[in-house]
Amino acid sequence: MISVLASALLALTAADHHGHHGNHHQAEEQASSTVAADVRAADAEDRTALVRHDALTELGMGAMMMRFSVAEDVDFDLFQPDAALTITVIGGENGFEIIAAEARSE
Repeated sequence: MISVLASALLALTAADHHGHHGNHHQAEEQASSTVAADVRAADAEDRTALVRHDALTELGMGAMMMRFSVAEDVDFDLFQPDAALTITVIGGENGFEIIAAEARSE
């Protein structure tokens, strides 16, 4: 009887660990696109930037101009009007967000 209970407990623990690991792994595999973009305007207080970007193919979006939120760990000083950047964008619960940016030479 004890071995049956122990086996059941072990099975539940393994299933719970697998489920947790699966959710963590899924977050790591979130779709993103890295593209060329040009800054049109930026609002440091709101950490948003209006950019013209190339197609975000992995996110199913064509080239256009739109406002993005900029993640807290991204150097917002890069977002100056007319700056040419390479940005990485993800789609999340609160819309699209720039999670990485670097200056690019034209």
